[in-house]
Amino acid sequence: MRFVIPTAYFAGLGFALRLQDEGHEVLLAPRGIDDRRQRESYALVGEGVIPKRPLADVIRDRNDYRDAMWIWDENHSAEENELLRREGFCIFGGGQWPERMEHDRDACLAFVAEYGLQPPPSHAFSDPTEALRFLEEHPETSYVFKPDRGENFETWLPLSMDPREANVELQYHLRALTSTSPFVLQEMKNGIETNVEAWLVDGEPRFAFMTLECKRKLTGDLGDLTGCAFDFAFIIPLESGAVRESVGRLFPAYKKMRYTGFADANVIFDKDGVWFLEKCERFGYNAHPNLLWNLNRTPLGQTFQELIDGSFTPDFAPGFGASLSMYMDHRATGHVIDVPEATRPHLYFYDVFAKDDKLYTAGYYDHVLIANAYGYTMQTAWESALQLASSVKFTSRAFRVDGMTVPFPSSPIERYEALRAMGYL
Repeated sequence: MRFVIPTAYFAGLGFALRLQDEGHEVLLAPRGIDDRRQRESYALVGEGVIPKRPLADVIRDRNDYRDAMWIWDENHSAEENELLRREGFCIFGGGQWPERMEHDRDACLAFVAEYGLQPPPSHAFSDPTEALRFLEEHPETSYVFKPDRGENFETWLPLSMDPREANVELQYHLRALTSTSPFVLQEMKNGIETNVEAWLVDGEPRFAFMTLECKRKLTGDLGDLTGCAFDFAFIIPLESGAVRESVGRLFPAYKKMRYTGFADANVIFDKDGVWFLEKCERFGYNAHPNLLWNLNRTPLGQTFQELIDGSFTPDFAPGFGASLSMYMDHRATGHVIDVPEATRPHLYFYDVFAKDDKLYTAGYYDHVLIANAYGYTMQTAWESALQLASSVKFTSRAFRVDGMTVPFPSSPIERYEALRAMGYL
């Protein structure tokens, strides 16, 4: 088969490499970036490991790729995506709807509210000074800081579990802001946070899975927020309480849209019910390599083909997938990545290029790769992921080692047990 992978920040590189390993013809189509300081390292990503061509050129010559399946990573270049859809190309992922759900919070909240999903109380601000006055007037309440524009790691959560102390922490954070983006302060809830995702074909849900992820880079749940430091993924029944009370509420809307793709809901289950946090409908974050590397028993190319032509029937293993992000503690270009041959099929690459039969870090992104592993239990999946990560060597290598420990609030094993006790699983 033939595939084109349009990409913004190389979240789709791992998919491209897996498809190439399966024997398919694959072209990676980077969108490009505006940041002059990073253009050189950006251009290196994927060199020597996968054919590449700028997305603008591929769109211009799109009729040369009419027989290809276009797999869109993340939510970018929505106009190009919709152009291809109008012209009858085979597309999976991306487009105006996912772009809107991820980046237009007001539209997203209005959509989910129609079906009974409500966020924690939120307050919008354009000026930190106004927000500081608000916090001083509500000293007993803890809030999360969410900018309207910015990456995941620019969301800010307090470290303290005491509401008054957390409120003061946020005041310090606001005083240190340099960003001019409007933002919201969202009341912090102390239930069980998780992500529930369903995949649909022509509006009909085919399966659902849950992701329990930890977003801070450092062991002990310390350090900066990142997209995902590690996570666990597992299939859950479409009729489960977790699905029914979260993304399942939106199924009537997707049926009306005859939507093909994935629908997710990041929520908090607590004693008062369900709180909606966000949704992105974005393809290529850690949960997807986790799902498709560790649990899917069908070859990746066949899975994409069946999702696009509507014949998809899920065939997933029971048990758990674990993904473990591997970083460069100090991002740099040109460090050798030593990967044992037996380990390589379990890895999902982000920031690599090849030269003289060796892999190197491109230095565009500190997130170098993901180690993926399967287990019948969370414990065995985690142990296998750690073994895989430990076998990969590169300068300034860093990854978390505490997937099965419990002394921090977002511990996945405790969250899983809590969700079962609450009747959602």
